[in-house]
Amino acid sequence: MKALSQVSAGATRLVPSIVRADVGLKQVYGQLVFSGYDASRFTANSVSFTMADDVTRDLVVYLQSISYSGSSSATLLSEPILIFIDSTDPNLWLPESVCEAFENAFGLTLDSESDLYLVNDTHNTELLNSDAQVTFRLSDVDHGGDAVTITLPYDAFALTAKAPLVDNSSYYFPLKRAANSTQYTLGRAFLQEAYLSADYERGVFNVSACAWDENAEEDIITITSKDSDSSTCSGNTCTSSASSSNSSDNSSSLSRGAVAGIAIAALVGVAILAVVLFFFIRRQHQKTANRATSPKPGISEYFGPIQNDPSLGPSLPSDPSDPSAAQATFWSPDVIFGGVSDSNNGASSSSGGNHEQSVEDNHMELDGHGTQIQPVYHELAGSEVEKARPGLPQQASSTPYA
Repeated sequence: MKALSQVSAGATRLVPSIVRADVGLKQVYGQLVFSGYDASRFTANSVSFTMADDVTRDLVVYLQSISYSGSSSATLLSEPILIFIDSTDPNLWLPESVCEAFENAFGLTLDSESDLYLVNDTHNTELLNSDAQVTFRLSDVDHGGDAVTITLPYDAFALTAKAPLVDNSSYYFPLKRAANSTQYTLGRAFLQEAYLSADYERGVFNVSACAWDENAEEDIITITSKDSDSSTCSGNTCTSSASSSNSSDNSSSLSRGAVAGIAIAALVGVAILAVVLFFFIRRQHQKTANRATSPKPGISEYFGPIQNDPSLGPSLPSDPSDPSAAQATFWSPDVIFGGVSDSNNGASSSSGGNHEQSVEDNHMELDGHGTQIQPVYHELAGSEVEKARPGLPQQASSTPYA
């Protein structure tokens, strides 16, 4: 008997299986099924394993025990260990103490040159006739719980080593001593009697004992995506709800999503409207405040010819039309020099006589005959200028001043 090895490829949902060519059957080849598994190739069980977080060592199980039966019986592993199932390596990588227990049970000797447990033809025949076998107990927990047992007869371990491993072809037992726990591995030799189905999308997998039924018909079971239905997987079985239920769930999800989108859009719209209204009201308040505030009165001052000289007498009355108001003294060139032919000698052109102008005590000018000269009022042109701040030059305004 020769074991058949196969390297499995990666996939979203991958179900690899490697089986041996059994002596009592026609040669059975390894099987690789994507997105499903062949239910005719294994004995179903309810044990489900959870994948580890390390993607390089994800198919990890608790190996609770290893037992041997044949010419005698023995426990090869009593303390549980975490071990990786790997189809790329043909060997079983186990702790040194476990390897020593295998050596005692099967009478194995490690060859120093090839670093293999070589078995000669005579010893190999004895082991085949002893019906020796090894049972592995696997679980998702270290103690107790649901477990699956995988039993391997000795002929599953009787592999053939050829050059360049050895000079001459020889049987060997696929056992390796692991340096630490990171090397613990159940390789292809183990998968000759174990069917592995893995659902990478859900992060679960199953290990089952192979079923050797020569007349079994292929029975491929599809592992559906968890996004397409509400299927649940336990052990080797997966159940899916009806597609109508899935459609209803999707419709409900879409409806809830649409409602959430509308609600968010409404909130955003209200927020934008509130901001616009705030700035509009604020601007109106500013305009109202500006209209209500009285402008600061301007301060102006006037300049131009002076009507009355304060040194000549009282200023003009506040109301010139009031006859009771005293008339202020005003020097008028027309009055002073009217009818005077020669201002230097005070001669009158009308009378031809010499008159001497005089001013009475009240500062009223006399015409030489004791008659007071009535003041004549003139409006003089002027300009209004705006009073600038202290220290700034004044500019003339075009507003006339009376």
